[in-house]
Amino acid sequence: MEKTTKGNGLNIKITSWNVRGIRKLNKLKQVLDRLKYLKSKIIFLQESHLIESEIHWIIKRWQGQVYHSSFTSHARGVIILIHKSITFQIIRTIKDPYGRYIIVQGHISTLKLNLINIYGPNNDNPSFYENLFLTLSTLEGFYIIGGDFNCTLNPSLDKSTQIDTSHSQTRNMLLNYIKDLRINEVWRTRNPTNKEFSCYSSSHQYHSRIDYFLISVELLPHVENCWYNSIVISDHAAVSLEIKVNKIDQGMKRWRMQTLLLKDSKFVTFIETCIDQYFEMNKDETTASIRWEAFKAYIRGEIISYSSNKNKQYNQELKLLERQIKSSEAEVYQSNDQTKLHKLNVLRTRYDKLTTEKVAKNLMWTKQAFYDQGEKAGKLLAWRIKQMQAERTINSIKSKLDILTTDPSEINENFREFYKNLYKSEYSGNKDTQAAFLNQLKFKTLLEEEKTTLDSPLTIEDLSEAIDSMNSGKTPGPDGLPIEFYKTFKNKLILPLLNMYEESYEAGILPDSLRLATITLLLKPNKPSTECSSYRGISLMGCDTKILCKALSRRLDKYLPTLIIDDQQGFIKARQGYHNIRRVLNVLHEKHNCKDTAMLSLDARQAFDRIEWDYLFEVLPKYGFGETFLKWIRLLYTDPKAQVLTNNNMSKLFNLQRSTRQGCPLSPLLFVLAIEPLAMAVRANTGISGIRIGGRDHLISLFVDHTIFFMSNLKISIPKLLHLIKEFCEFSGYTINNSKSELMFLNEEERRSPIVTTPFKTTTKGFTYLGIKVTPSLNEISITNYNPLVEKVTEMLNRWSNLPISIIGRINLLKMTILPKFLYYFQTLPLPLSDSFYDSLDKLFNQFIWSNRKARLRLKLLYLPYERGGLQVPNLRWYYMAAQLTSATHYFCPTTPPAWVDIEQQSVPDFPLNTFLYSSDLKTLKKTTKKPFLKNTIINWYAAHKHVGEHPELSQFAPIWGNERFIPGKNDGGFKLWKTKGIQKIKDLYVDGKLLTFDQLCKKYLIPPKHSFKYLQLKNFMSSKLKQIVDIPPLTKIEEVCVGDSKGKGFLSVFYNLLMLSSRNSAIDKLDAWRRDTFEDIDEEDWNQACLKAQKQTINTRFKLLQYKWLMRTYITPVKLHHMSSDIPDTCTKCLFEKGTLLHCLWECLKIQKFWKDVIGCLSELFKVKVPLEVKICVLGIYPVEFKQLQRKTKLTSSTQKIYSIMLERHGCTLPGTLEEGNCKFARTGKANIHRQG
Repeated sequence: MEKTTKGNGLNIKITSWNVRGIRKLNKLKQVLDRLKYLKSKIIFLQESHLIESEIHWIIKRWQGQVYHSSFTSHARGVIILIHKSITFQIIRTIKDPYGRYIIVQGHISTLKLNLINIYGPNNDNPSFYENLFLTLSTLEGFYIIGGDFNCTLNPSLDKSTQIDTSHSQTRNMLLNYIKDLRINEVWRTRNPTNKEFSCYSSSHQYHSRIDYFLISVELLPHVENCWYNSIVISDHAAVSLEIKVNKIDQGMKRWRMQTLLLKDSKFVTFIETCIDQYFEMNKDETTASIRWEAFKAYIRGEIISYSSNKNKQYNQELKLLERQIKSSEAEVYQSNDQTKLHKLNVLRTRYDKLTTEKVAKNLMWTKQAFYDQGEKAGKLLAWRIKQMQAERTINSIKSKLDILTTDPSEINENFREFYKNLYKSEYSGNKDTQAAFLNQLKFKTLLEEEKTTLDSPLTIEDLSEAIDSMNSGKTPGPDGLPIEFYKTFKNKLILPLLNMYEESYEAGILPDSLRLATITLLLKPNKPSTECSSYRGISLMGCDTKILCKALSRRLDKYLPTLIIDDQQGFIKARQGYHNIRRVLNVLHEKHNCKDTAMLSLDARQAFDRIEWDYLFEVLPKYGFGETFLKWIRLLYTDPKAQVLTNNNMSKLFNLQRSTRQGCPLSPLLFVLAIEPLAMAVRANTGISGIRIGGRDHLISLFVDHTIFFMSNLKISIPKLLHLIKEFCEFSGYTINNSKSELMFLNEEERRSPIVTTPFKTTTKGFTYLGIKVTPSLNEISITNYNPLVEKVTEMLNRWSNLPISIIGRINLLKMTILPKFLYYFQTLPLPLSDSFYDSLDKLFNQFIWSNRKARLRLKLLYLPYERGGLQVPNLRWYYMAAQLTSATHYFCPTTPPAWVDIEQQSVPDFPLNTFLYSSDLKTLKKTTKKPFLKNTIINWYAAHKHVGEHPELSQFAPIWGNERFIPGKNDGGFKLWKTKGIQKIKDLYVDGKLLTFDQLCKKYLIPPKHSFKYLQLKNFMSSKLKQIVDIPPLTKIEEVCVGDSKGKGFLSVFYNLLMLSSRNSAIDKLDAWRRDTFEDIDEEDWNQACLKAQKQTINTRFKLLQYKWLMRTYITPVKLHHMSSDIPDTCTKCLFEKGTLLHCLWECLKIQKFWKDVIGCLSELFKVKVPLEVKICVLGIYPVEFKQLQRKTKLTSSTQKIYSIMLERHGCTLPGTLEEGNCKFARTGKANIHRQG
């Protein structure tokens, strides 16, 4: 926040600085730290030396707007930085393609400005300035021109030699345009006779003033000050200009705790002491609520104080050095004495050392983070690949009267009014209509013991589990305390928290800060930025409020499955969105081109934001919730307030009167409970006809507020539905967005000529539901969905292809960002994919993994688990198969399966789906199964068993009656009687895993005694398929997974791992090569362990890759180079005598042997045991049998590779001079780029 002067204005500091390159990370951080120290809000940087692809280094670190012009090489480059606290509304930018200037046109409040950053040519080049100033003359608004002009305007005052003949033409051109355009050189105007310089040329031993600001004369009255800072870090001084503009009310300054402090053990100890002291001194004098509110204010002050004191000594030393440097500069400018110049250089060196040490300390944390997790699938890797976010500044907005405003205060007020009206209750107050609507519905209710559990008192354990389950890294609420703070100090804060909650419960209202939320805005994709409704409002609530919400939601979550019918799949345990999609596709197939049928995709306008509280608290008791739990919910919705943040402006508070706030852990669950009565009413309304398939009507499918209606008899059903929805909307707050709701007739002719008129859009090409494009024809669905996905993935991988990320990092990128996109489609679209689809993606993945170079290992090897020599690259074929197997688990579900299972069951009414899988051979099943989704599941079921290597002759789930492979069961009606008695499948013949005798069978199932021959027929059939029939046929590995859990949680990963482990591929060829090279009989189990340890022995991905490349023999040796080109000798480049084979380069070379002796010596000394010098130990990490126990006790495993890897990292090369130099060079470049990005 900028300081304000006594007048009605805001002082803004603008700084221009030639930084002489910021490509090195420590230099970049030094520069940004200095700019922060100078408190500059608009910054002109020259000579950034950053090319276009490197600008993101600045964008990711600067809080605000970044505009730049880069050159094609690492030279020139200008950047304008505008801090987020300055509401600069951009109009346009003009860039010089040669990286010498950038013009940013816009306005601050009502002041229209042209910000021009210049890096002038070193030579006398008047045409450059002529072209630039001619461009400026066409721009509206005032000029602020800053930069390194590389030219003095008055050599007698601006150069220590008082002579400058090198830029005479440029000087004249500049002076002429200064006069013609009515611009003014600010510093010289304020210091007409002073001598002060901005640049020191050490090569020519002179000072000059070539950095300055030129501004429109109309801005001179706004200038508060203009001065040169010390020449430090760069050989140019930063020149600063302070101007005053009309004051903008930015509300209260926001504070947010920096979570990095929690890594400081001294800070943690300090805060623990503060917490203890505070609650020791404040026990019973005040209420628990006041105590908590005061505590947050107190601890915030202590955190700020600690942070300030931590930097105080550093800042004081920095200020002292600044003053000394400034004083010495003045002395040098006056006398040009060499002794004084030496003293000045010493001071500058001290300054550089001081700032560098601070940067180095910060970098230590960064490097540690990158060492630990830089290329793991996590936040750091995501940070390195993410695209730059769109600028968050809202430049203009339309008011209710459709008037466009650019004033920041008016923009903020418009949003405040928008959300105030959005959250203002429109409840009609017609309790009778509401009661009549709800009373006709049959609600599912809690059991008495469930109600008692929900009503039980809140406990410390509840709060502890809630805190632990909340995700870190989230933006905190208005109090600025993140969840990491509560996690770190949980044991000390949990009791005061509980006391405050309990007291608030009794009082019926939460403390002020717990009722407050800050609404931040995100522009929705492809929406106009001038409409308030185009922004998604996210409520940032205090973590102490969210902890209470989380504790309540964890209790409620357990009982939602019993209260909400499975038509609703959102935010309910064991229910997933893909069930809705598969249901839609099954209905679409079953009723394809059927007349008088349609699907309606209903879009609710701001569904969460419009739920009326009077309605919500009328509905909740209907589910049987007790008064205690309801009182907790009411507590959260008693007198809540909000404020809107736009362009760093905070609005005044306003009251909330409705909504379930987005960002609250409890909101989705409450919304699901609130919307369920609509679904109940639709199902209960006899005038609304669903689509009947088999014996079941399919009418409605929901995923939270995303609703699909399946309807027939449309001329009656649609009006009835519209009337019912209108009635529900009157009291619930639920509102339909007609323009986004889409009706698709299932009959092609009716799509062209609708048979009923609705307020909704009638679509002929389909609609999008839960991210899937649903087309009228199933034949088009795969192409319509997968083609855009493949195009997007290709674009992403091409964009990331040049990133300096290792093979392992690239594989993690595939797992983290690409795989989830395909998995969603694999689960929701149960349609077959062609081999060419997989082949093209395999090629794309392979190119990305190897950075568009020739692959050194086959992709089939990389798919394998670590212990088999792979890197677990995601195999899309296996994942697709695993997704289909996951769907098949619902065929084995003993409880109520998803609705789509019932539709697929109708196509084979004579068999349960799990027995139909075995009712015939695969060829016959493929021919006779008409349902495409069921057929696809069957194909993948058999393909997966084949892949796993299991071909059961007879399954427990094989049917008896109707089994094509059991002829009597196919033709003899007696076996149909058996089915009616309960003997459907082979498993039913067994009890406790043992085959029942015929007498036991008769007794258990009431089979007629005359059916003994049928029993013998069945036993004979079983004997022909099985080696023995006394014991029940064993389950296949896939069947074991299917019957193991009816909820389907984690099934996909289990199936994928099963398929991966069953692959026939291996790295045995690499093992054989090592056996031949070393003349060692290396055990395959030891080899597998060595491969596994290569990935598990260290958390650093670079060290993992180093050892993996050894084992997989991917390094380019002199021998390999010789095979590529006979001009290259095949001798070792170290000893220059022996052939440079891989073993020689890593082990046999005499010069390398000395290295290994040193490594083994270190290990022997470290672990107090004689470690033998063996190739298996040093190169492969395989220890002799006698060392196995020692490995477990001393963690000696792979220490050899660790020590070697650390030495490599320190020295920045592979085994010196023995492997391909080009590779080494590339590796070092990649490493340098990684550090630079860190």
